[in-house]
Amino acid sequence: MMEIWLILHLLGFGAAVSSSIGNGVVMTLLRASPGDAPALGKVPPRLARVGQIGLGLLWVTGIIMVTIIGPQNLPTLFWWKLLCVVIITGLVIVMSLIVKRMQAGDRSGMARLPILGGASAGLLLLIVIFAVYSFD
Repeated sequence: MMEIWLILHLLGFGAAVSSSIGNGVVMTLLRASPGDAPALGKVPPRLARVGQIGLGLLWVTGIIMVTIIGPQNLPTLFWWKLLCVVIITGLVIVMSLIVKRMQAGDRSGMARLPILGGASAGLLLLIVIFAVYSFD
């Protein structure tokens, strides 16, 4: 049964990573070609939703797998990985709030999105590194 949870966990991770990379690419295209904004501007919210669903799937499957393994049996690096997951979850929430404000006309947080997106990408890399060394 653990294999099924791990498969779902990795699918959630794939959704989160593809959303992060995809939105970075779309934002780069939007800056390079503002005339394409009407079409390209529809992509980031949809990709963000895919990432949010992936993150939710990661939380659910992760909690189930930790329960099966037993928290006491997990190495220290796993807990560093989990800290990164908590931080990235907070960043996703903040980015979602900024996007909602932008949709309501408040553009003040727009400049922070690339910074928060970059921080999220860095955290994704740390999560992979910590996961690899945790379950080596």
